[in-house]
Amino acid sequence: MPTFVMVDDNDKKTDIATLIDKPTIIYFTHNACHYCTQIIALLKRAEEKFGNKNLRIIGINTMAKDGKLVKAYKKELGFVFPMFAGNRPDVLAAYRINYVPVLVFVDANKVVRNIVGHYIHEKELHDHIRSLTNK
Repeated sequence: MPTFVMVDDNDKKTDIATLIDKPTIIYFTHNACHYCTQIIALLKRAEEKFGNKNLRIIGINTMAKDGKLVKAYKKELGFVFPMFAGNRPDVLAAYRINYVPVLVFVDANKVVRNIVGHYIHEKELHDHIRSLTNK
């Protein structure tokens, strides 16, 4: 699974591989995606249900080249999870991102288990999380 050093909403550089220490959802989104905004509520409820000790959620903003747009997204839409600027050819090519939303489900061993490249319903989201967490 490809990982990168990326900047967050405060322009702090982080190797996202260091954050994948438990089952993780990598959520590719951007500021102009209507479906993406709806998924935020689903992700918040999933964290409440499964607990942040059992699940990590990371956002990658495919429009953002620096922390400024990431910060605007998080503030406007109430995205509470770590988010990184992902408008980079290397990131977009490695994950084959041509559209959003895309959710990448990664197990605790950093193995990609599922990729959902469209809107997702809450039951389907929870089923994918259960397959990662055995909960």
